[in-house]
Amino acid sequence: MARFSAEREALLAEAKERVAASVNDDSLIIQAVTTMEQLDHAANSLTKKAREWYGLRNPELEHQVKDHERFLELATAEEQKGSQSTMGAGLAPEDEEAIATYLAAIRALYEERQRILAYLERKMKERCPNVTSLAGATIGAKLLSHAGSLERLASVPSSTLQLFGAETALFRHLRDRRKHRSPKYGVLFNHPLVQKVAQQQRGKAARNLADKLSLCAKLDHFKGEFKAEEYRRALAAKFTEW
Repeated sequence: MARFSAEREALLAEAKERVAASVNDDSLIIQAVTTMEQLDHAANSLTKKAREWYGLRNPELEHQVKDHERFLELATAEEQKGSQSTMGAGLAPEDEEAIATYLAAIRALYEERQRILAYLERKMKERCPNVTSLAGATIGAKLLSHAGSLERLASVPSSTLQLFGAETALFRHLRDRRKHRSPKYGVLFNHPLVQKVAQQQRGKAARNLADKLSLCAKLDHFKGEFKAEEYRRALAAKFTEW
């Protein structure tokens, strides 16, 4: 009986060590960026409802300000100053309070997103400075999340890295090649260098960017030198020639 108890304790100790070893900077970065993505989705959906609700009171602001975060800032400021002259309905104090409380709650989501982004930027700069400098913290973290780890990101072909974030479109293409074209980019579509080129050149730009990011991931994983800015300048020069 004592032997079984000792074996059980040894197995538990080994399991604890494995769990502890599985928690590293990569897993923390992945949790942060996926949390930020969920906050973006939630805040976007809730702000659309806030626009409808606040539009009953102030339809002018709802239509004039397109940026969600700016809309919440202005709407909250107006609520704090009191009723303004608008074409909207005059609401009872209870209704005004309900709307103001809802607006404040959504603004808190945006503030939390900024806090997580600041944390993510610090972790990414420490973990993969080259990838972060060339891709930005958010895009770099999304690439790492799709790969599963920096080690994996450093080992995948650049053509695979290029399509991280386009898995659904790729699967559609593989199921029916005649009906669906192969995607040319995933999360790299949002990179400023890709956005600056003409639309017909964006696939080519994403491919070149993926090549350099693949090198950046290798440098970061194997603790190589910092070359991201050199790569950025080379890409920017190449893209301006197109």
